[in-house]
Amino acid sequence: MILLNFLYYESPIGIIRVEYSDKGMHSLQFVPSIGENHSENLAMEQRILDDLNAYFQNSEHRWECPIALPLGTEFQEKVWLALRMIPAGEARTYQEIAQSIGQPKAAQAVGHANAQNPVLLRIPCHRVIGSDGSMTGYAGEIWRKEWLLNHEGFEGVNQQMTLFADGE
Repeated sequence: MILLNFLYYESPIGIIRVEYSDKGMHSLQFVPSIGENHSENLAMEQRILDDLNAYFQNSEHRWECPIALPLGTEFQEKVWLALRMIPAGEARTYQEIAQSIGQPKAAQAVGHANAQNPVLLRIPCHRVIGSDGSMTGYAGEIWRKEWLLNHEGFEGVNQQMTLFADGE
C-alpha cells in the first residue's frame, strides 16, 4: 500500500493540491479552496514546495521532485514524456507530439492523453497548442494556460491575447 500525502500551495494563479508518496508526485491539480496538509514525508514535501516556489520565481527552473511512475497507460506515458521534453518558452502542437512519439495519426489521442495529465506544471501539458496556434483546452482553465505560457516567455500567446483585447 502506498501512503499518499498531500499539500496545498497558494500560487499566483490559484490554489494547487499536490498528492505524493515516497516515490514522488502522483497528482498536481488546481483546486477551488485550500485544505489542511497531511505529510508523513517532510523531506518530499519540502522538495515539492521548493520546486513550486522556484518555478513561479523562474519559469526555466528544472524540477527536482520525481514523478511517481507509472501514472497512466503506455500511450499516455509516451505522450507525457514527450511533453516533458518541450522547453520552457516553447510550445508544440498535438500533431507534433503525435509525430514525435512515432504515431503521426494520433493527434486526437494525444489530446485525450494531455487532458488526463495528473501532474500539471510538472508535466507541462500547457505547452501544447492547436495547429493554428490557438489556446485549446487545459484542465487548469485556458486563462491559466495563457498565464503559464506568458510566464515562460512564449511569444505566441501575446499575439493571440492582443487580438481578443481589440474586440472588447
